[in-house]
Amino acid sequence: MSIQTLLRPLQALVAVALIASATGALAQVSNYPSKPVRLVVPFAAGGPNDVMARVLAQRLTAETGQPVVVDNKAGAGGVIGTDTVAKAAPDGYTLGFVSAPFTMAPALQARMPYDTTKHLIGVSKVAESPMLMMVPSNSHFKTAAELVEFAAKNPGKLSYGSGGIGSTPHLSTELLGSITGAKLLHVPYKGGGESIKALMGGEIDLLIDSVTSTASALASGRVRALAVSGPARSPRMSSVPTFGEAGIQKFAMTHWVGIVAPGGTPPALIATLHAQIAKALSAPELVQKYAELGATPVAGSQEDFQKFVGEELKKWKQVVKDANIQSQ
Repeated sequence: MSIQTLLRPLQALVAVALIASATGALAQVSNYPSKPVRLVVPFAAGGPNDVMARVLAQRLTAETGQPVVVDNKAGAGGVIGTDTVAKAAPDGYTLGFVSAPFTMAPALQARMPYDTTKHLIGVSKVAESPMLMMVPSNSHFKTAAELVEFAAKNPGKLSYGSGGIGSTPHLSTELLGSITGAKLLHVPYKGGGESIKALMGGEIDLLIDSVTSTASALASGRVRALAVSGPARSPRMSSVPTFGEAGIQKFAMTHWVGIVAPGGTPPALIATLHAQIAKALSAPELVQKYAELGATPVAGSQEDFQKFVGEELKKWKQVVKDANIQSQ
């Protein structure tokens, strides 16, 4: 009896197994979702990211017919909640709602409990909002250029606030420094809300934070915006120049949020998830609610989001190195 004859039964079993596996995967995608989906937000409830996640979850629930439940797991700059997603089954029923700290944490933490590029996969960018350079309303600086020039010539004389080491305002301001040569004194607070209060009270000279986080402070009249990120002025603040118009050409920074899934999630399921998210983001009521927060839905393609994440990881690694920020 030939070897080929002996192998035929084994080959048949392998073929049956492959067909069964493929059929199961197709059924998984065609029936998705067939039970509630958990959307992990790695930050505390009540903040802008949490609000945007809940608006999207409500829309996805309406679109799919299955509850999308927000689960807040705060701590360690978003790492604790994101680790929950990285270690979840790759079946589409545990997703993460991430933002800039997702790409900042690997540059700041010496020991990460997951590998961002291996254990997680980007599904879709969800929204963006501009970053603002703000000063107290009584500040004598009238333009971003004036402030940057002073900070470059007088190292450490001006202070800036953040919600803590590794927060988006922290690294955004260090990015500004690496571009312009400005040397600013970092004053970390226990949270973003505390840093905004400090700016309103004149305790610090500068804060760079998102429109979604600072809308009420701006409305109070106690802070003043000197520049806004993005290629064009914000329709909500048409009198505020862009960083480019202010002479700061390379400040490429926005507050963004997106959806990630555990690594190993089947490509077909990722495609289904992306399509569902894109549909939800086009709903007029979601667009309106995001606009009220100062954010714009940005679905893009799944490939674009993956590429963006890779670029952000490299950018923040360089910023942390340039600023000589020690890994925690």
